[in-house]
Amino acid sequence: MEYRLLNKEEIKRVNEIDRTEVIEHIYYYREEKLELVKEFCSVNKWNHEEVQIHTSSLNDICNRGGFIFGAFDGSNLVGIISLDNEFIGRNKDQLNLAGFWVSKDYRKMGIGKTLVKLVKEKAKEMGAKKLYVSATPSENTVNFYMNRGFELAKEIVGKLYELEPEDIHMECILT
Repeated sequence: MEYRLLNKEEIKRVNEIDRTEVIEHIYYYREEKLELVKEFCSVNKWNHEEVQIHTSSLNDICNRGGFIFGAFDGSNLVGIISLDNEFIGRNKDQLNLAGFWVSKDYRKMGIGKTLVKLVKEKAKEMGAKKLYVSATPSENTVNFYMNRGFELAKEIVGKLYELEPEDIHMECILT
């Protein structure tokens, strides 16, 4: 597996990632704690509109000077993660892990773990004290982040919450 920064022309390749997943449990944030609820949901392959939205968002991050890492199996893009370079939070000491997907057939192989490690290292290098993520509330996603040192955010970033109020907002202290 090769891990490297994507160049701007490669961003449109996000549609190569097979994000399909069957979700059986969803987390809800209620009364200041997480509640796991049995709820079935199927995430399908990208449609044209979703590709456009995510490509545009990744391009914005790139244009602001953020970083987009890719995981490649040969010439195939099988994972992507992005780090915005706009400092957020009350103390402007956090960076946002803004987009993260690993292809279905490549999950549970350590690719996601490596991509998160790359983003953590880059965020520390940039002077961030915390990494923030607005996580899809699926059991697998939230548990993945918790296993990487993330916990419920003590301070919710309003503009990110407004975009995705159903997500689980998490942070990781960078040491």
